[in-house]
Amino acid sequence: MSQLQIQRLMRPHLVTPEAYATAVSPDEMAAKAGVSPDMIIRLNQNENPFGAAPEIAAALIDLPLHLYPDPNQSKIREALAEYTGHPAEQILAGAGSDELIDLLMRLFVAPGDRVLDCKPTFGMYHFCARIADAEVVSVPRDDAFEVDVEAIAREDDERTKIVFLASPNNPTGNILPEEQALRLLKLGLVIVVDETYFEFSGQTVDHLVPEHENLVVLRSFSKWAGIAGLRVGYMIASPEIVNRLVDIKNPYNVNVAAEAALLATMRHRDKLLQRVEVLLEQRRRMEKAFDSMDGVSYVPSHANFLLTRFDDHLATDMYEALVRKGVFVRPFSDPRLSHHLRISVGTPDQTSRVLDVLSELV
Repeated sequence: MSQLQIQRLMRPHLVTPEAYATAVSPDEMAAKAGVSPDMIIRLNQNENPFGAAPEIAAALIDLPLHLYPDPNQSKIREALAEYTGHPAEQILAGAGSDELIDLLMRLFVAPGDRVLDCKPTFGMYHFCARIADAEVVSVPRDDAFEVDVEAIAREDDERTKIVFLASPNNPTGNILPEEQALRLLKLGLVIVVDETYFEFSGQTVDHLVPEHENLVVLRSFSKWAGIAGLRVGYMIASPEIVNRLVDIKNPYNVNVAAEAALLATMRHRDKLLQRVEVLLEQRRRMEKAFDSMDGVSYVPSHANFLLTRFDDHLATDMYEALVRKGVFVRPFSDPRLSHHLRISVGTPDQTSRVLDVLSELV
């Protein structure tokens, strides 16, 4: 069968590839930079530079790998109920928040329906909407990268189903105010507030869930807990939404290693939250350094990264110059961000090196 023939059997909207832009491996980074892998500073994925705590790694030893995980997520949901203060029936875990985004699309979005996001923002909303054969409408944020509630309301029609809003937003780091969330909830759409960076911001709208069945809050263990490689996240939502997602999810979507790591994270969260404080201090250190650099500014952030603007340099030029020094950060294709790079917060030593390199370049 020829390539053309096999493509005729595919869903038409998926024939043309639009792969999600992911990070390359450390070995590939080292080859690109022309340095050894141990010289690479990987600040392009907002990962926790401290890695998993020893207590978390120890929880992965001698797991029952021959057994399927619990499809009902009983221990996971009980632990998250204690952590969040929400009952277990309002909680569902997934293979990262990415899977939960995809499940929400499967539940609410039919081909031709509309999904709204607010660019610049996290690319998985667009990615999952495309797979669902939805029309994606990106409502631009204002000059301060705040959400334009009126513009979102103007886009609402009978085909509009979901609005995705990250808080703190990725890549800008700003918060969705509760007042804006309440105004959006009145539209009657599914409002998904992605709080992946909640442990860094300490700000949430999860207390609105009991009174608003159209609100979904997403959280993640990838950033603050240092277990991005295990892919585990969760949602807080009405029992009606959770029960429907339980019905359509892969029965064994959270594997035994991810479950063990999540439960260990809950037991040792005080230690992990201390690491969060170290990262926040490093962000403040970067902010202070950027304040003293001519032609450098940043969007005030509530997360573990800074969207940094270089007035006199294109982002692509700065990115390549940093790569030659073994420092990897995140550029963007959005024309609004042609002078911006997102720089994840690193360890104190990594912060020192990054600031030294930027001082030379700027």
